[in-house]
Amino acid sequence: MFDFDELASTVPFLRFLVIVVLAALVVITLRYMWQRYLIRNQKKHQRDISQRRYIRASDKEAVFERDNYTCQICGISRDYLDDLCPGLGDYLLLEADHIRSVKRGGTGNDIDNLQCLCWRCNRKKGGNKTNQEVRDEIDYGIWYLEE
Repeated sequence: MFDFDELASTVPFLRFLVIVVLAALVVITLRYMWQRYLIRNQKKHQRDISQRRYIRASDKEAVFERDNYTCQICGISRDYLDDLCPGLGDYLLLEADHIRSVKRGGTGNDIDNLQCLCWRCNRKKGGNKTNQEVRDEIDYGIWYLEE
């Protein structure tokens, strides 16, 4: 019928098997919790960066007025273009740019960290260069138009 000696010899193996399965479940659960923590942290970090990068429309307008609608790198301005041809200044694409980039800890909330740049200078500057580095590189701007 039933052999108790055979059952007694399999009990240590069954204990070992249960311990291995429980250990595997613990490891899987810990890895799952760690991944959830990392994903949550990454989303929080991305949200923080997007909030630092955001510039309110009222701040943009204040920066444009403060800088007299003039690119702070190449010097092109709406007034200069309007003097050449009335209405041409309306086509100048100006953007509010972070002087100290978000990558380096700057924010869009501080109006003193913002400047008016034309689209071309802003693309050249990116997040890695300073105004002076871009100014040394460019071969366009108000100085080239006046020559």
